[in-house]
Amino acid sequence: MNRFLFVFLLILVTIAAKAQKGVETVGLEVDGLERYYMVYIPKTYEENRNYPLVFILHGGGGKAAGMIRFTCGRFNTLADRDEFIAVYPNGYKKGWNDGDRDTLAAARRLNIDDVGFFDAMIEDLDGKFSIDRNNIFACGISNGGFMVQRLAIERSGVFKAIGVVAANMSEDQQKTNPENPVSVIFICGTADSLVPYSGGPVVVLNQNRGEMLSIDEGLEYWKQVNGCTKKAKVSTFEDVNKRDGSRAVKTVWRNPENELLKVVNIRIENGGHTWPGAKQYLPRKLVGNVNGDFNGCDEIWDFFQSIKTN
Repeated sequence: MNRFLFVFLLILVTIAAKAQKGVETVGLEVDGLERYYMVYIPKTYEENRNYPLVFILHGGGGKAAGMIRFTCGRFNTLADRDEFIAVYPNGYKKGWNDGDRDTLAAARRLNIDDVGFFDAMIEDLDGKFSIDRNNIFACGISNGGFMVQRLAIERSGVFKAIGVVAANMSEDQQKTNPENPVSVIFICGTADSLVPYSGGPVVVLNQNRGEMLSIDEGLEYWKQVNGCTKKAKVSTFEDVNKRDGSRAVKTVWRNPENELLKVVNIRIENGGHTWPGAKQYLPRKLVGNVNGDFNGCDEIWDFFQSIKTN
């Protein structure tokens, strides 16, 4: 048993080391606070070319480095393959100020200017690397998923598309409409016990973290924003992993006049508060099933890439 545990831990350490390889930590001051982000530059990087930016946000209680490990460094692998810059921002005291839904998290209680933090990161990255400001994307899980929606609403002229994993839309967010359309992909589980698929209160450790819309209501919001009135395609993922207790269905809506404007929903039947293809970071009885039929990183990047302009 001890030998098994040693080998298991060694494998985890090896995965973590590989995930962190080539990642640089960058600090900057925002509103008098010392903030930082981690950045991965593709191996083929050339200064005379502009590269898309993809921000990957951790959830509440997480950190930037943990998000790299959590996704097994997959975004870094994709960055090498398809040539984009992967950025892992670090939230204030392990959280994001995604809006006014509660004051339990420090970032929301202190009204930390996280939107300003992203403004500062983009300017900092633009000064250090050759970035393509026409192709800036963001994705996140849970608290990070709520935050990327705030970014899309308040910085719709900056972010071309967002990816939302294990998060709905908070009631306060729907009160504001973005000035510009922003394509969105949702990846959420119907059995998420923390952020209910059908809407209602987010409950963490018996504490109410604010009221959420249902996924269907959030989809309607973004479909209206993007003029996506045409349901283009419904497809079911092959049940590759028959032991994960879940199945996934993808639905795509398009703007009939602009093929770059899309809203996508990947509904994971019996999926939990998890990232498909990632690690089972907590027991199933706490966070539910991790779907193994597809990798969330790949689906999100494929979505971003499908609307990327040259």
